[in-house]
Amino acid sequence: MVIDFKCPQCGAGMEYDSELGKLECDSCGHTQDIEDAPETEQAETIEVEPFDGSQIPDETVITQEFEEKEPSVYTEEQEFFCNGCGAAIVTEPEISATHCPYCGSAVAFKARLTGQYAPDKVIPFTVSKKEAQDLFRKWARNGILSPKDFMTEKRLGEITGVYVPFWLYDMNVDAEADCLCGKKRSYRKGDYIYHETKYYHVYRRANLSYHKVPADASVKMDDETMDCLEPYDYKALKNFSPEYLAGFLAEKYGIDAEQLQPRAKGRVQKYAEKYLADSIRGYSSVTYQKKECLVNKANEFYTLLPVWTLNYEYKGEKMTYTMNGQTGKIIGKAPVSGGRVAKWAGILYGGSFALLALLTYLVI
Repeated sequence: MVIDFKCPQCGAGMEYDSELGKLECDSCGHTQDIEDAPETEQAETIEVEPFDGSQIPDETVITQEFEEKEPSVYTEEQEFFCNGCGAAIVTEPEISATHCPYCGSAVAFKARLTGQYAPDKVIPFTVSKKEAQDLFRKWARNGILSPKDFMTEKRLGEITGVYVPFWLYDMNVDAEADCLCGKKRSYRKGDYIYHETKYYHVYRRANLSYHKVPADASVKMDDETMDCLEPYDYKALKNFSPEYLAGFLAEKYGIDAEQLQPRAKGRVQKYAEKYLADSIRGYSSVTYQKKECLVNKANEFYTLLPVWTLNYEYKGEKMTYTMNGQTGKIIGKAPVSGGRVAKWAGILYGGSFALLALLTYLVI
């Protein structure tokens, strides 16, 4: 089933406007709050009475037969039909929201947003497409060695807003450190200098809680890049509604919470160890006899976070630029122009030569 976003006044397509924080009609300009959008159809829930054996007469013999079968191959539906124009929309399995390539309508795929793939939370885009283009343009101009033509208007037009799947974890840590710490001092007595070290037994224990620890659940996005886009302001988290996806691409998670949990625990353990280390100060030496951080998961939330992406090839080199769709933080590496390198090398060489000549003249 395809979820589309139609204007209640004129029937044209609506998209989420990051500046207004509402759905806006492309045709008549009508706006609509997310909370006022009609609820999407929910699957009927049937309650089944649990089997306890009382439904079977005493004289009935219950037998079970087990048959070995080849495991079935699950093939997810990849073809949907647009409610607006009726055209077939073929997508990759991980895409949960996109545009119809024929009529341009913003659509979402219900099967990929419900059940186990239903997000708990979402942070809506606050950086609009125009703002993202302006920020990329400004960032590109700051590269004095970058070619002038690498960030053209045509390329900027290809910038895409994507909701990237993340798991957010709440975790508790029981941290403990037992160590031997030394304090050194030196002093003079008569003709001698004495070096003294006093040792102290130091013990620390703390119960720590970390909230909303993120782990990227996309199979396409680079984990290191997603880490560098942090932080997000999690005070802006909203309860998920498909209307936030209107006008953007969205992925469903490709890595489940159980698989990503060790990565999140590793991050939390580093935070806890740093907390312990920062609490032991004023000593010239610290020798740990015991250091332990037991990390336990308290909660997990399937969340979609906003990211602007720009992918293209420049002179055979593939470039990827990403931007935090909430804060505008950019991660990327601009290409280097050989001509501009030579120009700046000439300027620097000429400047150095002129400075050297001036110093020589002054010395003489």
